[in-house]
Amino acid sequence: MHITVSITLPALINTILCTNIMIIAYIIVINSKFLLRYINLSTVILGFLIILLRFLFPYEFVFAKEIPDTMILPHIRNILDSQIMNSKVTLLGCIIFVWLTISTVYFIKLVSDYFKTRNSLLKFDIIDDVEIKELLSCINGKYKKESDILLVTSPIISTPFIFGIHNPIIALPQISISKKELSFIFEHELCHYYKKHLQIKILLEVVTAIYFWNPFIYILKKQIDKVLELCIDAKVTEELSEIEKIEYLECLVRIAKIQQTSMLIQNCTIAFSPTSSLKLTKRVKMLLDSPNHVNYPLFNKLFLSFTIVLIAVTYLFVYEPYSIRKDYSENTFTINKDNAYYVLNKEHTYDLYVNSKYTSTVTVIFDSTLPVKEE
Repeated sequence: MHITVSITLPALINTILCTNIMIIAYIIVINSKFLLRYINLSTVILGFLIILLRFLFPYEFVFAKEIPDTMILPHIRNILDSQIMNSKVTLLGCIIFVWLTISTVYFIKLVSDYFKTRNSLLKFDIIDDVEIKELLSCINGKYKKESDILLVTSPIISTPFIFGIHNPIIALPQISISKKELSFIFEHELCHYYKKHLQIKILLEVVTAIYFWNPFIYILKKQIDKVLELCIDAKVTEELSEIEKIEYLECLVRIAKIQQTSMLIQNCTIAFSPTSSLKLTKRVKMLLDSPNHVNYPLFNKLFLSFTIVLIAVTYLFVYEPYSIRKDYSENTFTINKDNAYYVLNKEHTYDLYVNSKYTSTVTVIFDSTLPVKEE
């Protein structure tokens, strides 16, 4: 079975409208204390991931129902189809050229930053402390698929972070960190790594490179960053005692107080402590309120299923610009039972009258709502 798909302007507009609305809906969810009592943060992350994938597939399928729009889209199409300075180049062509150029530059910078960061980290001092490496190995051993983790440190690093999809690197600042704090840091960063959060962040950067002009993308980036951190905080502390949770929070606050903005904290890394005090406050409040969370697996499955269904529904219709060309409209007219009627002829044909004027003769009645008169 062959399914025809294409990327069209109406399909792109449909994608932007639907995904932006879903972003707003998810922001409402994650900022609602009531809803977050029943919806797991992991479910929210999966929902955000589905939205990101929808951005990457702005297709119009052959089975999509076209909904004609006569108000807005025709005007947009006329503007985009207008020629620039009486040339064959249209405004739409220029926009596509600029769009592709900026997206290409963004992609190149993203790849360049990734390898630049990796090369810089590999030049840092490797941590060979046996006790620290044993602690990291012990925590890493909790996961079924162990990866070789490289530990580095440098004076220019101000907060612990993890980098890399393959052969990850954990970077530590050159500050006094207790063994307990190190265990919190390693738990936090390894949890990010094994839950594929680095891949999600890279996917987010790819979507940003394509839709850099959409302000909702930057709102989405902030929300995903926040949810990723809240999710890991909840996971790391779920088996900790109340005292240990307080120690974990103290570690977050202490690192946040001493950190400065680092040139190496790129979009493809995940830091232990946020630079924003507002983000830190949110994480602290979420951790303190975590006992109020109620686990309802069925509710989470229904919420995620509802998201998938909504995304699928957006492929079933597409708004299309609909307008009649001016040279055509001059020779067309509208008929209805109030302004038109048929006259039955002896030859069993029908004369069509519109506004009491003869228009044409037909052999079959094509509109049964019009009245029929006899000669």
